[in-house]
Amino acid sequence: MIDRVQKAHNLMPERLVSDTAYGSGPMLDWLVENRGIAPQISVIDKSARKNGTFERADFIFDTENDLYICPCGNELKQYHRAYKTPRSGANKDEAIRYRAHKSDCDACALKERCTPKEPQCKVTRSIEVVLLFRTGLRLS
Repeated sequence: MIDRVQKAHNLMPERLVSDTAYGSGPMLDWLVENRGIAPQISVIDKSARKNGTFERADFIFDTENDLYICPCGNELKQYHRAYKTPRSGANKDEAIRYRAHKSDCDACALKERCTPKEPQCKVTRSIEVVLLFRTGLRLS
């Protein structure tokens, strides 16, 4: 539709408003990086859980330090050590994982509500969404 409007009317929007159906990481990346359009679109969020454990919304994302803070106040980072060869951050599935230290989770009073079956808590985000947050773009 954007291409058709540009071709027919020689117009290119600066902003685009849409519903959540267009709020996927790849779509937001395409709008911002390939078209230079600021999206006013809610991000598709599949982080809700039905088993009573914490979901992504319960963790605070610290954009300045590129980390999450869990409900107990512990930091979840991409890397807990320096690598000789710098990492890109994304895995094969185009996701970035933020993890807590296992020792923090072992001592946590909220472990049963966080990660009852895992050794440590982890929050996963789409690489495109993380890159948009890092550029300072605010998504609805």
